[in-house]
Amino acid sequence: MEIGTMLRNKRKILGLTQDQFIHGIISKSFYSKVERGLNEISAKDLFAILEANNINLNDFINNAGSTSKSDRLKVEILVAFNNKNKHEVQELNKKIQVSNCDQTIKLSSLLINAILNNQLDKINLNTRNEIKKKLFDVEKWWNNVYTLQLFCNSMLIFSFDDLTFYIQQLTKQKNINSLSFDVQRLIGSICINYFHNCYKNHQTAHAKWGYQIIDNLAKLPYLTIYRIIKNYYQALFTGNLKKANEIIDFFKDYDLKEIYTVLP
Repeated sequence: MEIGTMLRNKRKILGLTQDQFIHGIISKSFYSKVERGLNEISAKDLFAILEANNINLNDFINNAGSTSKSDRLKVEILVAFNNKNKHEVQELNKKIQVSNCDQTIKLSSLLINAILNNQLDKINLNTRNEIKKKLFDVEKWWNNVYTLQLFCNSMLIFSFDDLTFYIQQLTKQKNINSLSFDVQRLIGSICINYFHNCYKNHQTAHAKWGYQIIDNLAKLPYLTIYRIIKNYYQALFTGNLKKANEIIDFFKDYDLKEIYTVLP
């Protein structure tokens, strides 16, 4: 039983419509595809929907039945990842690797463990190639929160050419500004990571693909930060150091150390 099926069954038991069940946390069209197994729901949104309907997470997992062990393990490691619980992620990854979970879940678990425990450099080349293949072997990967989250956190295992290929794929998607907030936030983060790779690889001209994507994000206050960081890299890459320094000063004025301390 997949997570989407588990959610649908719980919703029907409660006698709620999809609109009533999701409480505006995600769009109805996105959630409808989750129930049909066409979209992956993020851990954050799953927890929010369960909480909004007073559904205990442990009960939700345990009531899934013995046939959904792989789904339970998948949810549990996402919970641990979301809570940044390194030890629990390590233990769950060990269970998943020796379980009958499919190869996609095993690779995702391996990647989650490597990301959280700073062990990406320990993943061998064959496994890296398999992860790359499986990661994007989903329908509309650019609208899949789970895939985007893993991609965003694992960009270090991709070559610059690989990253550019996937960034260019994103530029071809229409109406990015109509996607869910979580999807747009992750796409923005991927672009910021890509800018850093452009800087590190002395390929600043390629940053234009990321500029284009961020310019197409919805004009929402919570997405403004991506535009500001984009403007910083754009100024830096074109030699406008005065503007770049002004943006750094702006971040310093608001004590946004987690941003300005990692910018080149």
